[in-house]
Amino acid sequence: MHKQSKCAMCHDYHENRAMISLPCNDYYCINCMKERFMRATKDEGLFPVRCCQKPIPIEVISKHLTLDEMTAIGLSSIEFSTEDRIYCSNPHCHRFQLPARLELGVNRVVCDSCGMSTCTTCKQAYHRGQDCPDDPGTRQVQELAQELGWKTCPSCRRVVILRSGCNHMTCVCKAEFCYECGTRWKNCNCEWGTEHRMLERAEEVVDRDNPFGLPQAERQRRIQQVRADLDDNHDCEHPGRFQRIFNGGRRGFQCEMCDTRHWKYILRCRRCHIDVCEDCRRNRI
Repeated sequence: MHKQSKCAMCHDYHENRAMISLPCNDYYCINCMKERFMRATKDEGLFPVRCCQKPIPIEVISKHLTLDEMTAIGLSSIEFSTEDRIYCSNPHCHRFQLPARLELGVNRVVCDSCGMSTCTTCKQAYHRGQDCPDDPGTRQVQELAQELGWKTCPSCRRVVILRSGCNHMTCVCKAEFCYECGTRWKNCNCEWGTEHRMLERAEEVVDRDNPFGLPQAERQRRIQQVRADLDDNHDCEHPGRFQRIFNGGRRGFQCEMCDTRHWKYILRCRRCHIDVCEDCRRNRI
């Protein structure tokens, strides 16, 4: 009888000869590994595909992929590694435009899918010989962001909202920056976190772990304890094994990275108190 191992994703047992073994000693069945790579073409936060914080080379699954699947993965790799991206200005298309297709000198790219021409400066419909038009929608978002104190990622220009916690931000494009001043992380002298955001985070953790409430004095004591933990672990890299938390009740558990709700259990870092699902633990952290 051939030796079997449990797939780290679906938890089913398969013969080792039909599984993919990784250096971290995790095993994946062929279908789950394919799913991991194909999901990463749709979700930038899952790119590059990782397990236990280490990238998984496409060679481990390439012989099981179709030509279309290989092409999709290759295009996503180019897209997610491009900083100043341009997408087709046709709202019904909006495909990523390969840097090699940009027409230098005329600030234009023609979509090979729908034929629409897009200005590479303002990223709206091409307007030969005219100044770039003002985009009312973009302007309104920028004004709202300024009014509410939201910041923009210095790499991809996405608007990023920090509800609570420290100033160390990691955008979905992988850029790390200081939320207070907007510069690349660890290139400024800002405090690692503002008091009100850190206190809000401590309150979130205590209330999350005690959905039925606590006596006021005990709640304040725990808030101060969590606040101290956050001070000590503000740049936590989540060393060691996460703690599995069971019995989430009717509300279940919510992953703080992908916002997906889970009913069986959640993984909790003993140091910084973040709750994550198995998927995000393996792929995003």
